[in-house]
Amino acid sequence: MTGPAPLLAIEGLKTHIHLKRGVVRAVDGVDLTVGEGETLGLVGESGSGKSMTGLSILRLLPKGAGQIVAGSIRLDGEELTTLPEKVLARDVRGRRIAMIAQDPMTSLNPVFSIGDQVSGPFRYHGGLPRTEARAAAVDVLQRVRIPSPEERLGHYPHQFSGGQRQRIVTAMAIGRGPRLLIADEPTTALDVTIQAQMIALLRRLQDETGAGIILITHDLGVAASLCNRIAVMYAGRIVETGPVREVFRNPAHPYTRALLDAIPKIGSRGRRLVAIPGQPPSLIDPPAGCRFAARCPLKVAACEQYPDTTAVGPGHTVACWRSGEAA
Repeated sequence: MTGPAPLLAIEGLKTHIHLKRGVVRAVDGVDLTVGEGETLGLVGESGSGKSMTGLSILRLLPKGAGQIVAGSIRLDGEELTTLPEKVLARDVRGRRIAMIAQDPMTSLNPVFSIGDQVSGPFRYHGGLPRTEARAAAVDVLQRVRIPSPEERLGHYPHQFSGGQRQRIVTAMAIGRGPRLLIADEPTTALDVTIQAQMIALLRRLQDETGAGIILITHDLGVAASLCNRIAVMYAGRIVETGPVREVFRNPAHPYTRALLDAIPKIGSRGRRLVAIPGQPPSLIDPPAGCRFAARCPLKVAACEQYPDTTAVGPGHTVACWRSGEAA
């Protein structure tokens, strides 16, 4: 018996960015699923393709340069890659799929008040008149714990703290009750205390709405505290996917193990920090085989060919010729 269909299903997704010096294969054959009420953590080094995967789902690619060249993106069974732009903008972005951008200060327009910006989605997607849209904005700002929201509707982004701006961006994303929320590094610019509050906020919002969440992050600690499953991304491809506890306890890919080893350990004072040697490959001319091979201590001749994805446990898959072997 098969389980329920996933909320989001991505198969063979390839996104290219056309530059003067060549074509960047930013996303190169990604397969992902997200269930209703599930949080999937998409982790990896900077430049691995995490944010570009999120932007590809919404088809918010660099104009004239970015292009989805292959693959399928289905939300509730509906194919998004072939939807007309007008339908995508009206019925999907901001309504069924919303995104919390990485930097709230660049996401918020400095010359418009918070009231105008938070009420915007209610007016555009909901067709509410101005008065009702502002009332809805007050309600959603209360949900994300902005103090005295009625009084602060007329304030501007620079009059809020970094943590409050992040909450305001979150309010704009959740206002229309999206089915899927893409959170791109939502805790990066926050201190530890505000990070914990942001994690609690996302967890509470998910409990209230049942939305699926894709958490894009390089912080494995944040991923461990919030996610149900982890997908590890390297050089445009998913190299390992599985339940968060299983991946953290029994990492099967050498890259996943290297990321975990690089986390400073409590009680390891005086010990040298572990770093992954070398650099990720160029995505303009990536190697034909395993893209981590040049940095991998387990490299063998077979790594000249890219490995198939295989199961190493319940819901736990990996793309590696020597999966599970210790370095």
